[in-house]
Amino acid sequence: MNNSEHRKGLLLTSLGVAVIIPDATFVRLVDAPSMTNAMWRTGLLGLSLSVFLLGRYKQQLPVVITSLRSWGVVSSILSGSGTILFVVAVDRAPISNVLLILALSPFWAALWTWAVARVAVARRTLISMPFALVGVAVAVGGDSGGLLDDGNVFALFCSLGFSANLTIIRTNKHLDMLPTAAFGGFLGCAVLALAGTSAALSPRDLALLLLLGLVILPTAMALITLGGRLLPSPETALLILGETALSPLLAAWVVGESISGRAITGGCLVLGVLIVHATLGLRDIPATS
Repeated sequence: MNNSEHRKGLLLTSLGVAVIIPDATFVRLVDAPSMTNAMWRTGLLGLSLSVFLLGRYKQQLPVVITSLRSWGVVSSILSGSGTILFVVAVDRAPISNVLLILALSPFWAALWTWAVARVAVARRTLISMPFALVGVAVAVGGDSGGLLDDGNVFALFCSLGFSANLTIIRTNKHLDMLPTAAFGGFLGCAVLALAGTSAALSPRDLALLLLLGLVILPTAMALITLGGRLLPSPETALLILGETALSPLLAAWVVGESISGRAITGGCLVLGVLIVHATLGLRDIPATS
């Protein structure tokens, strides 16, 4: 990879992370029930990504979609369900908890890769994982419901699904899996609509969701997807940690959500472990590429 590609990847991914930081705060600002929020979010995301993909591929889009085959179906299901789980988790647990649990996704992805592709888990991952788990336990263990608070459980399922989808994307690097996010959005919206979810929104909620679903989410996903193709995975993971660190601070400022001392302590431990883990991964790249 040449320097210009690397700089482009850094720029695109950094911009994508900056754009996605307000995501959890927007979820909190919407007063509608979680399922209504999730139905609009998934539908608008599917619509906006479809427009982006049509503009990018034009007549070639059907070929791109059919090339995804069965893995595309699985990825679409994981993407749609993950979006719903994220909204429910943010509505029921502190944003800092949700993002710290989601930050464990690289570790779950390593285990998924071992289970599916029989790729050995790196030693640095095996060493880092227990410390990251302890950090999350410290951060979320002080809540009223403890580790098994329903918001934390939804966040865990979201993290497991996201990491499984990440594994599918990484093991199919020759394919553009972005269409699965669009299909996942339509699928999630359809399932919620068939379940009888109300679509009623206040004008304020509609404005927030239109901004989120038509601008923020598709822009961030497109930038991170395009930039991530030009960067090593550990470097992408390091940049995405920016959301984990800054999104709770934005929520504290905008919606007044307090961050407990336990959350700060556990969060610092998790972020420290992830930074060391990703940095060691970058050091390994020259020897393996």
